Amino acid sequence: MTIHIPQPGDVGFACTKLTLFPPHGEMGALIRLGTRLKFDKATFNHQFVVDRVVDGVPYVIQATIHGVTDSMRLDEVAPDGLYVLLPPPSSVDIEKFLFFCRQQVGVKYGVLTIAAMAIDVVSWQWVPALRGARKNSFICTALVNEGMRFGGWYHEWIDIYNIFPDEGWVALVEDLKKSKIEE
Repeated sequence: MTIHIPQPGDVGFACTKLTLFPPHGEMGALIRLGTRLKFDKATFNHQFVVDRVVDGVPYVIQATIHGVTDSMRLDEVAPDGLYVLLPPPSSVDIEKFLFFCRQQVGVKYGVLTIAAMAIDVVSWQWVPALRGARKNSFICTALVNEGMRFGGWYHEWIDIYNIFPDEGWVALVEDLKKSKIEE
């Protein structure tokens, strides 16, 4: 088995454990609940990107309840949980991807987006979807997937600002499989 050494631009997916302390606790549990209600399963509740590696320690850019941050070490993302790293799609210019994500550091978290997604998940299909994405806010999936789009990856999202981490995982894995078949 090959051990993957984290590289800047790697896309991460995490399943955090329920704790009483943000940013890992209640929000992660609510995201997994919403994912289960919508898709009947939930593997991940968080998406992030490896920003840099300093003295062998990888740091991530992520949208947390405290906003978009770049100060957390990779090993702190999912304490007692799990995370998986994947390379970005081959079409992604990693410098542009990271540039976009770094420019978002300090932007507020999309709490209204999460609330709108929760309403969308539990309401009937004929109810008009609420779009909680607001200017100057991000949820974790929108940050990472919008960054990859800025870097050159196109995926046909219905609404890039309203996706769950599992949807990001499926899109990225499908793209990586397709790339390997084309090689």
